[in-house]
Amino acid sequence: MGSNKPKPHSAGSTSTGNDVNTISRRIFLAGVVAVTSGCQNLVKRGQSIDDEIVTAPQPTTHYIASVCKMAGLRGEKIESIALVTQLNATGSPAKPGEIRNRLERALERLDLEIGTEKLLKSKDTEIVFCRGFLPPGARKGDPFDLEVQGLRDSEATSLENGFVITTHLRDTARLGKTVKAGHLKAVGSGRIITDEALGKSASNLQGIILGGGKARVDRDLTLLMRSGSSSIRTATQVSGALNSRFTIAKDGGLENVAEAKTDQVVELKIPRQYRHSVGRYAQVVSNVAFGEIPTALADRLDRLEQEMKIPATAGLAAVRLEGIGQKAVPTLNRALKNPQLPTKFYAAQALAYIGNDDGVAVLVEAATQEPAFRWQALTALATLDNGRSEQALIGLLNQSEPETRYGAFRALRLQNPNHPVVQGQWLANDHHLCIVDNESEPMLHFANQERAEVLVFNNSQTFSDQFLYVQTGLTVKSAGDGTVSVATFRADDSSKKVCSDRVSDVFQTLAQSGYGYSTLLRIARQSQQDGTLNARLEVDATPKVSRQYRPNVVQNTQPPVIQDSQVQPASWWSSIKGKFAR
Repeated sequence: MGSNKPKPHSAGSTSTGNDVNTISRRIFLAGVVAVTSGCQNLVKRGQSIDDEIVTAPQPTTHYIASVCKMAGLRGEKIESIALVTQLNATGSPAKPGEIRNRLERALERLDLEIGTEKLLKSKDTEIVFCRGFLPPGARKGDPFDLEVQGLRDSEATSLENGFVITTHLRDTARLGKTVKAGHLKAVGSGRIITDEALGKSASNLQGIILGGGKARVDRDLTLLMRSGSSSIRTATQVSGALNSRFTIAKDGGLENVAEAKTDQVVELKIPRQYRHSVGRYAQVVSNVAFGEIPTALADRLDRLEQEMKIPATAGLAAVRLEGIGQKAVPTLNRALKNPQLPTKFYAAQALAYIGNDDGVAVLVEAATQEPAFRWQALTALATLDNGRSEQALIGLLNQSEPETRYGAFRALRLQNPNHPVVQGQWLANDHHLCIVDNESEPMLHFANQERAEVLVFNNSQTFSDQFLYVQTGLTVKSAGDGTVSVATFRADDSSKKVCSDRVSDVFQTLAQSGYGYSTLLRIARQSQQDGTLNARLEVDATPKVSRQYRPNVVQNTQPPVIQDSQVQPASWWSSIKGKFAR
C-alpha cells in the first residue's frame, strides 16, 4: 500500500543535501546550548540565544579585601630600661639586681663622661621603665611619644624636669617562661613631663616624653592572602593592581608600592600622601579592584556615581572611586555639587588623596561645620601640597573653635614644616614656642602629644596686674605697670629679670632662666584659675580621629577597614610590671 510519508534512512543510505543542512544546524544549536548551560545554566525554555546575550549579568568586581587581610595597622610596642638624670635630688640610688645590671650594660655602650657606677649611686638619677608604640607607616627618624614609669620600690619623690639619656627600644617576644628582647626599633631621650604636670593624675613618678622616640626602622604594611585565596597568580594580580594605582618617590624616580613575595604575602609600602592617614590608605587598598577589564571599569564608574547620590552608600563609593584614581576625578567632581555635606565631603576627601584640589572649599566647610569630619578634612588638606590648600589652612587659623584652629596649625606643619607661619623657637632645650600673630581671639595652647609645643594665637595676650606665681626657687610677679619680674633663687646663683607682661615675653624670659614646658603649663593653669591670664587657655585641642558622623537617620556611612591580623608580641613589661609604680 503506497504512502506519501518519508521513510527513515537506513544505516547504509545516503543523506540528501537538505538533510545534511538540517542535521548540521541542529548540532550547532545543541552545541551552543551545551556551552552556555555548562557555564551558567542560564538558557531557559522559550528563550532565544539573542535573549540570553542581552540579559547576561554584569561581571563581578573582585576587590582586594575579598582575598587579602592586612597586617601592620597597629602600633608596635617597644620598650627598654632607661636612666633619668638632672633630678635635683628627687631621685634615688639604684638598688642591686637584674634591672640595674641590665641598665649598666646598656650605659657602658654609650661611652658617658661620668662613670656608670657613680651615676647610678646619685640621688639626681633614677631608673625607669620606658616604652612606646611605633606607629604604622613610620619612617626612619620619625618622632613618637614615649611613656615613662618609675620602679614600684623606688625611693624617688619626683621625675619632674628629669631628662632620659639615650635608651634603645626593642620589641619583645615570649620564649617559654622567659621574655627575650628582639631587634632595635628606636632610640629615645628627652625631658619628662609628669602626669601631675599634665593634669592626668597626681603621680610625679610617671609621665611622657613628647616626641622623645626616634624610629630606627621603616614600618610598612603586609597583605596576607585569605584562606583559599593563596596563589602566585592572585598575589601577582593584587600587586599589579596596586602598582598601577600607587607609586612612591625614591632617589629621584618612582617605585612600586607592592611586591608579591610569595603566594601568601604581598609587601606594601605607603605613599607620601597617606603617611599621616594610614587608616585611610588601608580603606582604599581594600577597595581597589583587580583583574578588571576596561569595559567593566566603565560600568563600575557609572554604578559608583549612582551610589554617591545615596547618603548610606556615598562613603564607600568615594573610597572605591579613590581606589580607581584619575579616571574617577570627573565622577567625584560632579559629586561635589551634591547639597548634602556628607556626600560632598566624601568626594572632596577622595579628590585630595588623588592629588586634586577641586574640593578644598568643601574640606574647609566640613572642618568648620562637622566635628566628625574635622580631623579627616584637615589631614586631607595637609595632603595637598599647593598654594590653594595652604591658604585654606592659614585662613582656618582665625577660627574661634580651638580644635579647628590648632588642627589647622598642625596640618600646616605636616604639609610644610618650614612654613614661616609654623616656625617657632626651641627654648630651654625642651619645648617649642610659636607665635601666630593674627587677629583671632587670643588663645594659649599647650600640646600633650607629638611634641612639647606652646602656641600663642594673637600676641596681644597678657598677664594682668594681679598676676603672681610662686614655687620653690622661683617667683614670677606683675609690677602693675605693664612689666613682670622673674626672680630665681638658687644656692649657687640667684637673679632677677624684668620683661613686659605679654605672655610670650614672660615665657621667653622664663626659658632664659632655665624653666621649661612643665613650669609654663603650671603657670598658665594657675593664672587661668586666678583670673590673671588675659587669654583663653586650651590643652591638647586636637581634633579627634575616632568620632562617628551621626546624621538624623542612622546610616552606614563609614567604609570598612581591612582586618589587622598582626600578632602582637608578648611584652617584657608584663613579666616585670609588679616592680613598677602604678
